[in-house]
Amino acid sequence: MIKHLLLILLLIVIFISKSQCQNKSIPVDKNVFNKTDAFLNEMIDSLNIVGLNYAVIIDNEFVHKKAFGLANIQLQVPMTLDNSFPVASISKLFSSVALHQLLHLYHRSVDESVEEFLPDRKDLPEAWRKLSLKQLLSHTSGIPDQIDYQIYLAPESEKMVIEALKDKPFSSQPGTESKYNATGFLLVRIIIEKLANQDFESYMQEQFFDNYGLNSAEYGGFKKVISNRVTCYQNIDGSLEMFPLNYSPPMYAGAGLNISIIDLIKWFQILQDEKIVPQEQLEKIWTPIKLNDGKDGNFGLGWESYILQDGYRMVGHGGAGILSFRHYWNETENQNVTVVLLTNGALNWKIRPNQINSVIASLIIENE
Repeated sequence: MIKHLLLILLLIVIFISKSQCQNKSIPVDKNVFNKTDAFLNEMIDSLNIVGLNYAVIIDNEFVHKKAFGLANIQLQVPMTLDNSFPVASISKLFSSVALHQLLHLYHRSVDESVEEFLPDRKDLPEAWRKLSLKQLLSHTSGIPDQIDYQIYLAPESEKMVIEALKDKPFSSQPGTESKYNATGFLLVRIIIEKLANQDFESYMQEQFFDNYGLNSAEYGGFKKVISNRVTCYQNIDGSLEMFPLNYSPPMYAGAGLNISIIDLIKWFQILQDEKIVPQEQLEKIWTPIKLNDGKDGNFGLGWESYILQDGYRMVGHGGAGILSFRHYWNETENQNVTVVLLTNGALNWKIRPNQINSVIASLIIENE
């Protein structure tokens, strides 16, 4: 295991510091995927990962995909690339893009306040109404986080969440801290519904899933019957138990999407082809937010966003600690690679999915 950890550290250093070859794209050398497949097999054995799907895009071309392990332990069902996964917080990427499409259509701005978007919502506390949409999307609002008050991601209604939190203090002053926040995305859903003049779930189904042929995409928590969905697992006292990823409609903008890796990749290719929002707007979504002290936060507008070394950048999102979507590119070189890693759990996450994702990207770029 020490050898694996050293390998990971070495490859991440290679990835964020490699900048010798100017203006060269990453070649699609199929041999590199023998290395990434072998690395994943090692991780599966070492961490006891139940099942895993992963895919790679280079220069927006779908170049590699593979399934490993089991979709369901009890029935010994093999994992396939057609399996649907509850992608948890990766759902935010879809919500962010859908919202920005609406903003572009109606000439609205993320700098507008909650009150400007929702003038009739007098049930919202005054301090909440003063927040900007940018602060909600970038997790810099400081709004009371429902998770901190044991209101998890399957509340019975948005009213219940608002009533429970309306008198709770902010965790920080708006704009001062980059801290993951679920309540903010409950408000994002409400704003999307206001702009779309339609409920969130049906809007996403019609505008995105049906429109772009994402046939596996569907919202719903673990109690809902979702065709071909994997069973998720977690370590409880040293043994695997089922992981009930439970979500309800008020939280679907932040979590609750189920989708196959094939459709997830298809959506991202469409996004990069500027068929949903213009590239200029996408760049704004992907730029790390500036905190009040001038430092970068950990998020852009709904996406995790990091500026690395030597011109490298990374955006994406993790999900429930078992999934990882990462897009890497270099601003000075013509390089970009996207790695999607979807698992349904493991006995031991000594190495996290985001770390595994970075190693896969490192192996691909190192192969240049």
